[in-house]
Amino acid sequence: MNIHIVPLIMLIVYTIVTIGVANMILKKKLGSDHFLVAGRALPLALVVAVVLGDWIGGNSTIGVSQRGYMEGILGSSYSFALGLAMIVFAFTMSARYRRLRAVTIPEVVGRLFDPKTRLMAAIVIGVAYFIAGTTQIISGGALLAPLLGVDKWGADLIAAFIFMAIITAGGLRSIALVNVIQLGVIFIGISVSLFFSLTLIGGSVTGGFSRLLNELPPSYWSIGARNPFTLSGEVLATVFTCFAGQAAITGIFAAKDTKAAVRGAWIVGFLLMPIGLAFALLGMCARIQFPEAESLPFGLSAAPAMMLALNPFVSGIALCGLFAAIISTGPLCFLAPTQILMRDIYSVYINPNATDRQKLVLSRIFAIVLLILGGIMAVTFKEVLKITYWGFAFRSGIAVILLSVTYLGARKISEDGAFWGLLAGTVMFIAWSISGKPYGIHEAIPTISTVFISTVIISRFRKRRKDLPKEVQEAMYPEH
Repeated sequence: MNIHIVPLIMLIVYTIVTIGVANMILKKKLGSDHFLVAGRALPLALVVAVVLGDWIGGNSTIGVSQRGYMEGILGSSYSFALGLAMIVFAFTMSARYRRLRAVTIPEVVGRLFDPKTRLMAAIVIGVAYFIAGTTQIISGGALLAPLLGVDKWGADLIAAFIFMAIITAGGLRSIALVNVIQLGVIFIGISVSLFFSLTLIGGSVTGGFSRLLNELPPSYWSIGARNPFTLSGEVLATVFTCFAGQAAITGIFAAKDTKAAVRGAWIVGFLLMPIGLAFALLGMCARIQFPEAESLPFGLSAAPAMMLALNPFVSGIALCGLFAAIISTGPLCFLAPTQILMRDIYSVYINPNATDRQKLVLSRIFAIVLLILGGIMAVTFKEVLKITYWGFAFRSGIAVILLSVTYLGARKISEDGAFWGLLAGTVMFIAWSISGKPYGIHEAIPTISTVFISTVIISRFRKRRKDLPKEVQEAMYPEH
């Protein structure tokens, strides 16, 4: 296998700098609250870095470009849906989440409902993010393998080690500072790679666009090329999933105040959309350069294959941007289940009286264990994305009960209604998936509908057992 020397050297230097910045946090004395939510003192720039860094991962880069390669401009629908989701989140729940002073989404669920619903949310969200983190290791390994000239399993383990070096250094604060660098590199990387990719296929940027418009099938420029029930379901699932996205919402929990939380969500929403469009266009350039999927070199997907076709120096910049996207998401995906294990399980059911020092040490141990397990899974399994969709669907259900209790009122949404509504939604998702998505209707549509209808009906007959605490009411309903 070929080793691409110049891009490899640039990537190594970049990785060393990234880990060095992360480990600067080790010089500071941290408590568990700093490790998990950065002492709730993140300014606006770092809030954006955490939230945007989570959403711009393997799915928003490699995934979107590959979909652009296969389907055209519709590949950007994922990032547009995420952007829309964050804008909706900004004016509905971001300030409420920050005022609750929680650490995890399950903790929010517990304050609004009861311990059994909190535990269910903790297990499902924790597993979903562990699987999501594993897919980031796989994405990182897929990018590193052809550059290093090593087997895929070795590259997976290297990616896992890089994640470990970042997350165990200083928790969320470390990730936030690293993500400031990552986002700059991502924006530079995609701008450079798209500019030179268009120039490569067309002699100039305008020539490249001309080839995309004239040589790709008309369906590549149509938003009606896919089943509208499938596309609308994907958008709906993405929007609802955002409200239960532990890794991204960690930045909201950690904001220094509600103003930073709300503004951060707005900014992220508007930044996500052009990034998705750029990576979809990069995938479409790859379709011109490599007309058949089998012609993609080294078994790569569209984005890294197109980048490696460029000038070695340009390729190095572009690949650093792509790897930055993976690094910005992977550690957060493993911090999320670490937060849930500590806050929603260990501190509630195992050792409620644990000292801050014990919590900090255990947080690091949990993170290391999860990363080791994720590395093993990345080497052993290759189709974990199928499992991820199950977790996403359940997260959508959690968003339904959170929005329902917020806008219908706590008295109309009871503890039992929320718990059994989530279970009913899970059953519907499994049944709909097994049946093969009848009429092309995406699983999100019947799942979200089932959770909402079941929750409202059950709440009507099984009333809420106790009122919300005063501080929770003030956080959720400040206008009252």
